[in-house]
Amino acid sequence: MSKYSLLLFDLDDTLLSSSWFNDGLIQTLGMHPITRSLDASKFIEKKLHVPKTLINQLKNRKLTPLEFRRARWRHAFSYFNLSPDVDLIDELDVLFFKTAMTFIGINNSVTCLLNELKAHYHLGIVTNGLYDPKLKISHMGLTKVFSDNKIFHSEQLGYRKPDPEIYSVVLNHFTKKPEEALFIGDSWIHDVVGPMEVGMDAIWVNSKRNTRATSHIPVAVVSDVLEIRNILLTN
Repeated sequence: MSKYSLLLFDLDDTLLSSSWFNDGLIQTLGMHPITRSLDASKFIEKKLHVPKTLINQLKNRKLTPLEFRRARWRHAFSYFNLSPDVDLIDELDVLFFKTAMTFIGINNSVTCLLNELKAHYHLGIVTNGLYDPKLKISHMGLTKVFSDNKIFHSEQLGYRKPDPEIYSVVLNHFTKKPEEALFIGDSWIHDVVGPMEVGMDAIWVNSKRNTRATSHIPVAVVSDVLEIRNILLTN
């Protein structure tokens, strides 16, 4: 697909499996005295299924990412009728992130794919992830593919996908027109609709076989990011 010169990737659930989050959380819960006796599976369920009101507050910038992370912990704790103070929640959050990072490693298949793509395209990361993407990229062994100036994090930029501004910032950084860029990610709204609304094309990594929520038509739909090799590295 020679019409594109820039490939923009989502990170979590696209290049990086989300298993690191669950595995890190399970280990963290077993390590800390306040959570050790709690039902880990129920705690994880509550932490993953955040009330829409909190999500909307994050989207509308009424909550900062830090405040949202704290709210997620409080929501999970409330199921057990516990109300830890903010210092304890921050302590847990730091412990979780440090622990969870140990579950992120090198995926040789993804690394090989990205190195092949790098020979033909400019590559970048655009993520809404709540935890430092640069550290994730480091643990994935991809710092030579994605240097710090090619990783765009909503928490630092102040814009979250699908806000058009975040895509504009990235395109301006690479000095590319929307039609020169292709977005690749798992979220229909953030990684397909958002980019397409500003003039980019998209590939949807639909491993969960979700249905399309709008009439937008991506360039391709794949079940695994590795499948984009056949689309982007032929001819």
